[in-house]
Amino acid sequence: MPQKGSSLLWRCRRGIREMDLILQQFIETHYDKLSNEEKLAFTELLDQQDMDIMDWILERSSPPTKSLEAIIHIIRNINIQDNTKS
Repeated sequence: MPQKGSSLLWRCRRGIREMDLILQQFIETHYDKLSNEEKLAFTELLDQQDMDIMDWILERSSPPTKSLEAIIHIIRNINIQDNTKS
């Protein structure tokens, strides 16, 4: 994985095990397919608090920006698709 990917993977290590799994799997399997705009949104997402990200993924609350909302939507849909394949 390139240096940029390695640093992102490291940043995906959060304080919540479930978040680690969701974000690390996303980086490993889908990050390279994102547009540049979506990659910037993912980087912005990693700057957010763990509990906020978890609440957004679980649809307990909504992200404050359209870019965060879009990347959460992508992550959530990919996670749902991956779980239905299992």
